[in-house]
This record gives sequence, structure tokens and C-alpha cells, in this order.
Amino acid sequence: MYQITCDDNVIYDVRSQDRIVTSPRLTLETGKNGTLSFRIPKTNPCFDLINLKKSIFRVFQVDIVGNQKIYTQIFRGAANTRDEDFYSRGQIEIEGELSFFNDTIVRKYNYNGSVLGLFQKYVNEHNARVDDSKKFYVRNCTVTDPNNYITRANENYPTTKEEMDNKLIELLGGHFETEEVEEDDGNGNLVKKVYIDYLADYTEYNTQPIVFGRNMLDFTKCISAENIKTVIIPLGKKEEDNYVTIASVNDGKDYIEDTTAVNIFGRIEGIVKHDDVTVPSNLLSKGRKDLEDSIQLSTTININAADLHELDVNIEALRVGRLTRVVSIPHKWDRYMLLTKLELNLDDIKSSRITLGQTYKSFTEKQIKNQNQMNVISQSIVKVETLEQDVSAVKEDVRSINTVIVEIPTEYAKNSDFTSFRTEVLQKIGRVYTIKGNVANYAALDQISVKEIRRCVQCFNNWSKLCLD
Repeated sequence: MYQITCDDNVIYDVRSQDRIVTSPRLTLETGKNGTLSFRIPKTNPCFDLINLKKSIFRVFQVDIVGNQKIYTQIFRGAANTRDEDFYSRGQIEIEGELSFFNDTIVRKYNYNGSVLGLFQKYVNEHNARVDDSKKFYVRNCTVTDPNNYITRANENYPTTKEEMDNKLIELLGGHFETEEVEEDDGNGNLVKKVYIDYLADYTEYNTQPIVFGRNMLDFTKCISAENIKTVIIPLGKKEEDNYVTIASVNDGKDYIEDTTAVNIFGRIEGIVKHDDVTVPSNLLSKGRKDLEDSIQLSTTININAADLHELDVNIEALRVGRLTRVVSIPHKWDRYMLLTKLELNLDDIKSSRITLGQTYKSFTEKQIKNQNQMNVISQSIVKVETLEQDVSAVKEDVRSINTVIVEIPTEYAKNSDFTSFRTEVLQKIGRVYTIKGNVANYAALDQISVKEIRRCVQCFNNWSKLCLD
């Protein structure tokens, strides 16, 4: 079950009739701030305690382990909007804590130094201009530059969030992660601090796999050529109204192209900026890497799955930003994928959605390999029959490429056992939150023993054997 607090006041607890909100939805996604929304009735004691931009909201996943209630914080943020309808119900829209960096402006600066130093600079200057509840503390930085020396500057007064995204994420890659912890302040008092990390890779794993026939509810493969570029114009630092280009080291051409990709996809131009590069030869090296990346088809696997933690607290809950093993024998699929998005309907778990995404190159590489084979064979006068067969095969492969292809294996569509299982999963999960509002008010929960609380979620255990066998 889940709990929502506003400035440490419980605003939503599914077990209490007076701490109810309607349609509470939480969306967590890699590279995004995260959002929480709900509608709060006038009868909720916390209705008038919500202060836009000021109040801090938290979402907790609440588990009963042994004789203890375990609270795991999965979201923290502040409300941006509040609308009231005809019945005085307030619609609250909350954005995750990374959005706090939108509250401060970066002054004119010119920086030379390490990645960590620039990251620390942005965070420190933000902290100097906000309340304690919106401060962050730098903990880890694993993103590096090959020279361990970068140059950044700005005169346009962007928000700190814009500058961090533009000058760190877009140019160096990586992602931000935050964690709120309680620490001793040295005087025996526990204080909350929010740490922020700038990490190059996702290295943590979900221990719970997603398996066909157990907790996988849907499987869709989407192949997209939307972002493909076959010709790249690399641009370096802008000096005296002119960008550094590669023309001086590339036979007078300011672009590079992949002829094989052009033959397959056509001529599609794009630019890539490297604001910190001043040497044309270095820019050419970076441009070649950009071109290599830009000719790859993007393949995403969308998985709809049930989180078995909702049925058995001994199974670790699925978390966004962690690598997760996905196994589906009918789809011939067994690999680790990044859990990229978690859409939770906090009071109707059966409509929640888990999305895993992965980009890989095999499909494009197959086309380029075939095309290269055709180019080599076309220069030979040996075995004309083989040449004609290869050319025909390549043309057929090229015709099979659409801008977006949605592919669902026939084994999946015909698997009646899986269809039956999927229906049963949704029916069983729909019974999980039958405990809604079983006490008159939140204070009454203190009078309920842990044993009685565990009985409220007994339906979890009744069905867990079905999922785990």
C-alpha cells in the first residue's frame, strides 16, 4: 500500500476514511523529474495545509514485515498548481524534487576545470538562494571528460536546471539521482538531507525478474528510425560569431557522411554541437562518433508487468533506473533491460504500468552488413548468380524498414495459456486494495494491532503462490 504526506502530515492513507484522495497517480521516469497528481476533497483534514511551491510532498511504499511497518520513500516534490472544481475538490499537480533547480537563475560565468567542480558549482550556487527544504548536497560524480578539463560559459541567465541539463547531461551524458536520508547533526538530532549524484551509468539491479507466465502482462517491440541522421555537421565552440568546423581538416567539407547508411535510408542531415571543442581535428573525431551513433535504429521493448512485491513483501519491489532481467521464451528474449518508467495508480494497482526500454543496434547492423556485402560482391565478376541473389535479398531487407515498426511475435498472439493467465492476474490484483477506508480516521489506525493490519493484506499471500510457482 502507499501513503502520501504533505509537510509530514498524512494526506492519504488507503486504510483511513478521512485521509482519502481520489485518482492518486505517480509517474517516475529516468531522466525526468517525476510527477504526482490527485484530487483532494474538502473533508480531508489537510485540505487547507497545502502551500503551492512551499509544501513538500512525499510518497511512501508501506510494507508489513514481521511485526513492523516499513516505510520506503519513493518520491519527493512540491505542488505547482491547484484547481478546484464545482464540488470544491482540489486537483493537485506535483513535480519531483529535481524541479527545485528551476527556482534559481545562473548568473554570468566562465568556467574551466573538472566535471565534478562544475557540478558542485551549480549545486552550491542553487543552495545559496533557496530554503533548506530545497537544498541538495553533492555526493557522487562518476561522469568524466577524457582530459578531465572542460570549458563552460553562459551570459543568458538560464535556470539552474536548464544549465545543468545543457552543459552536463547533453554534452557529457549521464543522469542525476537523488536520495533523502536522515543523519545525526552532531548534537543528537536527526535531520533530513537530500543527496544528489551525477552518474555515468545505471549500475543497480532489480532482483525481481519479469517472466512470461509469471508477472509479464504484455510485450511489444517498437523499432523507430525517427532520429536517424546519415550526414552530420559537427559544430565546435562559437568564436566571433563563427563556429569551429571540420572544414580545414576534411577537404573543405563541413560535414561527414556514411555512404552505406545514405544508400539505405537516404540523405538525412543533422547537426551536433560541442561547445567546448576548439580544435578541428578533435571535433572531427567527435563528429565521427556522433555519426556512428546517429545511424542506429532505436529499438524499444515495452513491457506491461505486475510488481509481485504487492503480493509478497519478501520480493523486492521494482524500482525505476535499475537493470531488470526480462525472460520470455515465446519471444526468444532473455536479457537485462533498464526499467525506464513506472506509472502507479496508488489506489488501483491493477491499472499501474511498468515500462522497460532498451536500445540496441543489431537490426541496423544487419542492414549495413548486407549492404557492405553487396558493395564488395558488386566489384567482383565471379559468381554472378550469387551476386544477383544477394542484391535481391538486400533490396528486400531495405523495403522492410519503415519509419516505425511495431512487431508482436505470432507465438505471443496465439498463446491461449498466456491470455488466460493475463486475465486472471488482472482479476486477482484488482482485489488487493479491498481494505480501503476500513477505519473512520487516521488516528484510529494507532489502535489497530500489527496482526490486524497484516490481515488486511492477507489477499497478497493468498495469490502469491499462483505467481511464484
